[in-house]
Amino acid sequence: MLCPCGSKQSYVNCCAQYIEKFIENNNRLPELPEQLMRSRFTAYALNNAHYIFATYAKASQSQQSIDDIQEWSSQCKWLELIIHNTSSRESDESEYQFVEFSAIFIHDNSICEMREHSRFKREKNSHNEMVWRYLDGNILKNEAVKHISRNETCPCQNYFNKQSRKAKKYKHCCAR
Repeated sequence: MLCPCGSKQSYVNCCAQYIEKFIENNNRLPELPEQLMRSRFTAYALNNAHYIFATYAKASQSQQSIDDIQEWSSQCKWLELIIHNTSSRESDESEYQFVEFSAIFIHDNSICEMREHSRFKREKNSHNEMVWRYLDGNILKNEAVKHISRNETCPCQNYFNKQSRKAKKYKHCCAR
């Protein structure tokens, strides 16, 4: 399976090393904010609210709950992540870095786009190591781009029936 983050790598070789092995690897997080953004999008696509919550900066966690994250994540079908711009550089020792991205998703029978300029903060984890966490973001766009009719081909890109290889209609795929 390709990673939902759009890296064109397999999930196992991409975001799984952070999401699935988060506890096994003593809370290992990505080394760059862009990688963290990609893993957070993938966690939304996989409905992993615990990982999303754990990757918020400590100052932001009090404004979130795992239940709220889970509810929002499950209401959407996450289609695509587009990275527009990033200030991430491995050699950069600054406290803050930024990633501008668009998340494309299905919500309430519409294809939606949320574009955000996200701020990431470097802070110490439980092992006293410096790691990147999502602090906050400035939402630049959050709107329905296109309404999906029930008889249209499903936009999820996972709509091929293995027996017939015909594209599924939206009503037989993500509208369920």
